[in-house]
Amino acid sequence: MLEKREKPLNIMFVSHTYIGGPFVVGSHHLAREFSKRGHRVLHLSTSVTPLHLLQMYKKSVKSRFKHWLNTGKTAGEQSIIHCVPFTWVPWKLAGNLLRRRGRNWFVSFTAFPSLSKMFKLHRFQDVDLLFIDQPCFAGIDRYLNAKAIVYRPTDNYADMLGDGTVEWAEKDIVGRAHGIVATSGPVYQNIRKYRPELPGMILENGVEFEHFAKSCEEPTELKDIPRPRAIYIGAVDDRLDLDAIRELAVARPELSVIIIGPHTTSKSTATLSNLFFMGAHPYASLPSFLHHADLALLPMSDHAANAGRSPMKLYEYAAAGLPTVVTATAELLRRTEDFLFFYKEKHEFIEQVDEVLRKIATNGIVKERIIEAARMQSWEAKAELLLTFGLSLANEEARSFRGA
Repeated sequence: MLEKREKPLNIMFVSHTYIGGPFVVGSHHLAREFSKRGHRVLHLSTSVTPLHLLQMYKKSVKSRFKHWLNTGKTAGEQSIIHCVPFTWVPWKLAGNLLRRRGRNWFVSFTAFPSLSKMFKLHRFQDVDLLFIDQPCFAGIDRYLNAKAIVYRPTDNYADMLGDGTVEWAEKDIVGRAHGIVATSGPVYQNIRKYRPELPGMILENGVEFEHFAKSCEEPTELKDIPRPRAIYIGAVDDRLDLDAIRELAVARPELSVIIIGPHTTSKSTATLSNLFFMGAHPYASLPSFLHHADLALLPMSDHAANAGRSPMKLYEYAAAGLPTVVTATAELLRRTEDFLFFYKEKHEFIEQVDEVLRKIATNGIVKERIIEAARMQSWEAKAELLLTFGLSLANEEARSFRGA
């Protein structure tokens, strides 16, 4: 358990994903856990730019602009503050300028308010722990006084985004960071090459256990969908092997395959009667879908970023007691979780689904063991480890300063 300290800490997350959108990511969970223990938390996420004005038809863009409009308002004594800045220079341009000139205009051209004014307004000029998840914010540490700076990459961003300029931003951040915390072994190895001597650790993504373990009523959307049900929850993007899912639906017409998550119309086009694209659903309602499914799916494509993924959904599935059929990666194999059923080739994907259904039918799946595996990966436990590591860096930096 995190100990509630007499003097609250100022903890800042600089994240790639805003709070209140369709995705709930690790920085949101960690911010919540630190806030619950009485620490003041500022969660800053990727800036909106003038180019986003052309995308105001998107619900997520509208939501981010609403967050920006509230950025300049005082937060009183609330322990967690959500901010979305505005910057004049989009990252696509700023990244190239950073590579050529060594200055990050994505950060320095932040306005209405500027970063300095924002941090002063929210009393975050002095920060005990600064966790940077979003490389686009390279150089943000120059606008405040941070006792410990931790780069916390959650993916191999250059591979995931197809953007080589991200590597220059990561080099810049790691050059001034006091430590590295990565969510998987491949991500850690990719980052520590810049400064092998820097203290670091691997801290896999966790699960909001109580939220996903709690049994819920069957959603209306599922009532007319026959069982058995296989479910995927998450982004429907290039990292998901959607072809494998369609092939599964074709090969096993008696199996209902459910996809929940934001997607484009082109990706969801389907004429199969047993393949259901249900779009995005609020985070609060996701457990109700999981508790009324029979198994979970995570078929990953050959996208380079998948090698370093630490999918939160695996333990969210597990908290609901679901066995999961997942693509074999070195990172996930390393975890030796009994509830994961791995495959390499597409035909093996269907075979593993069949094996899970067979075990379910013969009572070969012990849901209690799956749930217990998820309990061990709670965000509360992850936050404790992260806080301990961050404070050790801050204390070491303070000792070095006194000895200088």
